[in-house]
Amino acid sequence: MLRVESWIESYLAGCAEYRMGVHKVIATLNSGGTETGIIVNSTVFLKEDEAPWQMGFGWEYFTKEAAKSQLVVTNVQVIAREPESLRGVKQIALANEKNKRLANRALKAADAAYGTTRDQLLNESRLYEFSAKSAAAEDAPITLTVADEVFKRFSAFVNDRRITQGKGLLAGTFATTKEDADTNVKTGTDAVARYALPNPAPASNVFTITPPGDIDLRRGTTQPAYNQPGGGVEVIFVNGSPDGTVSGPAKIPDK
Repeated sequence: MLRVESWIESYLAGCAEYRMGVHKVIATLNSGGTETGIIVNSTVFLKEDEAPWQMGFGWEYFTKEAAKSQLVVTNVQVIAREPESLRGVKQIALANEKNKRLANRALKAADAAYGTTRDQLLNESRLYEFSAKSAAAEDAPITLTVADEVFKRFSAFVNDRRITQGKGLLAGTFATTKEDADTNVKTGTDAVARYALPNPAPASNVFTITPPGDIDLRRGTTQPAYNQPGGGVEVIFVNGSPDGTVSGPAKIPDK
């Protein structure tokens, strides 16, 4: 466990997550060496395959232990999530749905418009229809949230750094659907297994996300990783979510 320089926390706020609560990076150390691993909650670096038993003691203990090392992460190269790992069975249908909704919206607006504006809207509608038919070629296409759709985010930390001060989400933040969470996750340990989280500490803090409709989202299925089975629904809020859309965390049992 190693601490990271303070500027890196701010830098990671602008980078998409690798999985819920972590960024995968190539870290440069103050020794001049490099290590591949993960940064947990934008604050503590773990070497690849490192899973300290102390992590179960809580965040405060975790950060104190990291601070004891003379090694410090001074720079990072963020490793992006592989697009194919986000490909879920429903994605193509959802991408089609998004573009059809946008096409119908433009067509409806064209019916009430005249002249050049009407022509522009009709052309826009045709382009969306074409995109809907071409969506099968995309990896993890962007879809849209539906009004009243609810999502959940599981974290080992009460002070989850992907939640903004205004109670929104940073761009590139992972979550899951309420339906998948309610059906399959009863404990923080369940969440680690279901969403193949590399941080083994129980993700027992549950944030509820209630975005408005038409927020950009990528949807997929969690692939097995980090000795965890995966299989859960995972979503990425491509551009984050607005202030006031995140509540919690509620606490569930660790095990």
